[in-house]
Parts: sequence; structure tokens; C-alpha cells
Amino acid sequence: MKDVSLLTSGIRQKVEKLIAKQSSLQSENTKLSEQIIKIKQELEEKSQRISELEDKVNMLKIAGSVDSESTKEVKLKINEMVREIDKCIAQINR
Repeated sequence: MKDVSLLTSGIRQKVEKLIAKQSSLQSENTKLSEQIIKIKQELEEKSQRISELEDKVNMLKIAGSVDSESTKEVKLKINEMVREIDKCIAQINR
């Protein structure tokens, strides 16, 4: 009978350790999931910022080219931009 009680107490201790380990892992998993969400949000913000900066760079290039080009070339660039805008509007309306 003594052997059975020793085995039972040994099993009980192992189960308690497993429960504690499982609880610890769940807590860590929750923290990591929160970190993933936070990092995804930061990535989205950075991507948006990059897009904004690329737009600014393009505008600065256009502004710089207007200063150095003739009126005819400027008109051609404006017409090209208008065509691109028209294409975008057409795609939005679909």
C-alpha cells in the first residue's frame, strides 16, 4: 500500500509541475501575441510613412523639373499626370 501512495504522490507532483509549466507557457504566448500585434501596427505605420515620403520625393522631382524644363515639356508632364489620374478614377469607378 505504501508503494501505491508513493506512486500517487509522485504522479501528483508531476501533474502540478505540468500545470505550472502550462500556465507559464500560456502567459508567455499571450505576451508574444501582443508583441506581434504591436509590431504589425508599427510596420503598417512605417509603410504608410514610406509611402508619404515617396510621394513627397516625387513631388520634389516634379517641382525641380518644372524649374529646369521648357514650358512645352512641363505641359507634356502635366498632361501625362492628368491621364494617370483619369486612369485611377476609372479604376475606382469600376
